[in-house]
Amino acid sequence: MKRTRASTRIKKLNEQNESESPAALEKENEEKNVQKNEKAPKKVVKKIAAKTVEDLESIKDELQQLNDPPSTPWEKEIRKILVRKLDDGTILKGRIVETESYLGIVDKASATYQGKVTLRNIPMYMDPGTIFVYLTYGMYHCFNISSGGEGSSVFLRAVEPLEGIDKMKENRNFKSSSKAPKKACKDFKVHDLCNGPSKLCMALDIKKGHTKYSMCSWKGMWIEEDPKKEEIKIVNCSRIGIDSAGVEWASKPLRFYILGNESVSKRDKKAESSFL
Repeated sequence: MKRTRASTRIKKLNEQNESESPAALEKENEEKNVQKNEKAPKKVVKKIAAKTVEDLESIKDELQQLNDPPSTPWEKEIRKILVRKLDDGTILKGRIVETESYLGIVDKASATYQGKVTLRNIPMYMDPGTIFVYLTYGMYHCFNISSGGEGSSVFLRAVEPLEGIDKMKENRNFKSSSKAPKKACKDFKVHDLCNGPSKLCMALDIKKGHTKYSMCSWKGMWIEEDPKKEEIKIVNCSRIGIDSAGVEWASKPLRFYILGNESVSKRDKKAESSFL
């Protein structure tokens, strides 16, 4: 009898140890997860479906507000003056010296190619002059202006600083996200302040929150005529960083910049040779 009781007790202890072993616990967790997942899909699918419907309805509502925009020559805004008025009243000005054109639904390099519509690219379908700011590499802002044509826009690549230069330097020396000063303040050369898409946004304090503002009505940024009337030469060449769009569209001459201007982000010497 004693042996039988001892055997029974040992058997129970062994079973308990086995049930508490890592393998047993892992198996138990797997079974629980399976049971949990068997119940979860309906809720998850329902939640995702609801979010999708909500997003689509938002897109429809915004698109219904759009009119057929008149053709506005934003592509020809080179040499015009970009004016930025900050919240504290500070005025920053720069001459537009480099742009790229994106031709909308027919342009393989455009975010609206083939009529693609997302919550992100809606500003490109809005009235000419609508601001579209987006992040690249998760940290740098790029600045576009919608233009005439379905889904078309102009990408501002560089401006030549004219007014508020000290403030531009200050903006460049601050991190755009936290406003915390960098470890070392750099004394930028004037032509290096805005000679690139993200540099331009940092110097002029242009952020993603400005998306959908209108250059035609917003009091924080607008375009003026350039009082400087001297003759300029405009280089017409291929756009930058769009090789994924294929050879045909990557090679189209849709980038424009002022020949000889130091604030241009990147020269195309082959295209410039036509002026020699």
